[in-house]
This record gives sequence, C-alpha cells and structure tokens, in this order.
Amino acid sequence: MTSHSCEQPPELIKARKICQVCMARNPGKIHSGASFEFDPDVISYWSQWLGHPRPHILMVGQDFGDVGYFERNRGKDNAENKTNDNLYELLTHIGLKPTRPPRPDLETRVYLTNSILCLKNPPMDKTISVSWVRNCAVTHLRPLAKELKPHIVVAMGASGWLAALHAFEIECAPKKITVAAGGSWLTRIGIQVFAVGHCGPKGKINRSWDKQLEDWSRIGNALRLVEQVSD
Repeated sequence: MTSHSCEQPPELIKARKICQVCMARNPGKIHSGASFEFDPDVISYWSQWLGHPRPHILMVGQDFGDVGYFERNRGKDNAENKTNDNLYELLTHIGLKPTRPPRPDLETRVYLTNSILCLKNPPMDKTISVSWVRNCAVTHLRPLAKELKPHIVVAMGASGWLAALHAFEIECAPKKITVAAGGSWLTRIGIQVFAVGHCGPKGKINRSWDKQLEDWSRIGNALRLVEQVSD
C-alpha cells in the first residue's frame, strides 16, 4: 500500500483560520478554533482521523462539536465519540478498512469534513444556523472539493445535506434530509452526491440503522465502480 502525506493545502488551512464572517454576524455564538494555541493545522478537524489527499469519498457531516468539546480534547476527537464509532461500522459495511477512530488513517480514500468548520457554543446538540452552513459551503467546502476532486460526496444529516446543496449547486433535489435520504444526484461536474441520515445516536432515531445500512450499500456499489477505473 502507498503511504500518503497528512499535510493539507496551506492556503485552505489559512482560509479556515482567518475566516471571521459568521463570528462578525453573530458575535458570541460561534467561535474560531484558531483562537486556541493548540489549533491543529488542518482544514477540517474531523479529517485528523480520515483525511486522504485524493479521496474517492468526501464526507460532509454536521460540526466538529462545541467549544467545550474542542477545549477538553485539545482540538482532536474523543476516542469514545459515538458518531465516529457508527461511521466506522458504515465504512466497514461497504468494504473499507479504516483505522479505529480517532487514530489517523493515511490509506483509506475518505476525507471527513463538516458543514461548518468553526465551533458553536454549548451544548453539543445545539442547532446550527442555516446562514453559517451556507457561508461555509461556498467559502470552504466548495474550494475543498475542487482541491480534493472526490468522485463521491456523502452528505450526512440536515446540515451536511444543506451544505452540499449550496456547495455543489444541486438542482431539482429535495431540500429536507428526511425526503432526500437514500437518494443520490449527479452534479454538473460529474460528482455523485448521496444524502444520508446522521449516524449519531439521535440521527439513528430519525432514520433507522437498517435504512442507513441500505443507504450505505448503495454508496458501496458506487464506490466499487470508481475503484475499477481509478489509479
């Protein structure tokens, strides 16, 4: 297997660190991780687990967590994060063999990011502003996808799906994740975007685990087609 550098494009890291748009509009409600001395030199904090530089799959989740979670774990993920555990199961379900989260994986061709790259106020389940998602989708997700050139995008949960709609300008698709989940759409540049339910504990209530496994099986079928023609 070929090893890949974990270094990420410095211009996109800088763009994340200096971005102040949402904080200027909503002071005190959202915070930049760049204000902490331990802020990692990454575009997405979630990519510290899976952050392949040329991924087959770009995963767009909700958010990394609130300020408290970020501080407690020094900018990294907690090893007992249930969302990561469930995502690990889904990735293995489609035949991938990632490391157990949050141990960095330089081989599995998946890149993890979120609908917003900043940190919200507690609690962890606090609602994310639609305006934050829209801004981050255009300012950060769109350039990231242009850099990574994924074949497949998986938009997870309501915020992940909203981000994908704006970043990739998907037309004629349901706006609500409850309707879109299980479907896929082709972008103008040929990226296949899948809408899936959130795999966290609460997300499994909104869309059953059996349904989520079915959704990911379709992603697995698409991935196998990509792998057949990939380098």
